[in-house]
Amino acid sequence: MHTPEPDEARVETVIAALLYLMTHYARTGCPRLALCVSRHMQCLASHPEAPGVLRDICASLHGAWSHAAAPAAPDRGPLH
Repeated sequence: MHTPEPDEARVETVIAALLYLMTHYARTGCPRLALCVSRHMQCLASHPEAPGVLRDICASLHGAWSHAAAPAAPDRGPLH
């Protein structure tokens, strides 16, 4: 008997949440949203059912989103 995967762990669910978070980050620039995006990228980068290209892209973008989530240093300048 096959036990369905919980919705939270499905690749499609994580991608949908990631798109939602990225859209709201684009509207607000909130560093907390950037941190959530970074964590979702990290989750997809290690998800066994995610396509390889998606894992690779998320692994490479994870650092940029972590940087966006860091408190702004006075000498760092704008994020955009």
